Amino acid sequence: MHSPKELIEAVVLILLVSQNAYAFTLIIMGNILLEYYEWGIFEDPEHWVTKTTNFILRFLFGIGPYFYKKTHNGKRSWLTRKLQYIGWYLLFSIICILFYSILSSVLRLYI
Repeated sequence: MHSPKELIEAVVLILLVSQNAYAFTLIIMGNILLEYYEWGIFEDPEHWVTKTTNFILRFLFGIGPYFYKKTHNGKRSWLTRKLQYIGWYLLFSIICILFYSILSSVLRLYI
């Protein structure tokens, strides 16, 4: 049986890795992947099933598409938009690594 510390670390790690993997694939596939993501999101959901689907998709993959849309609005060149998104992605990856390291250290101290 695994300890609560290992379980919490695993869940957080899965979340961070899924966010980073989807954000990285947006660098490569761009608008194609974004369209598939948006097809899975329901606009103005009224039923709990559609609200739950939206929550799960945004929770697992949502930060990459959010920043991709933010960096790809405007009249900048394709290269400038990609470089801006890559910069954001690298910053996000560093923040994820730091967050996981801090969380792991705190869990080791208290659990």
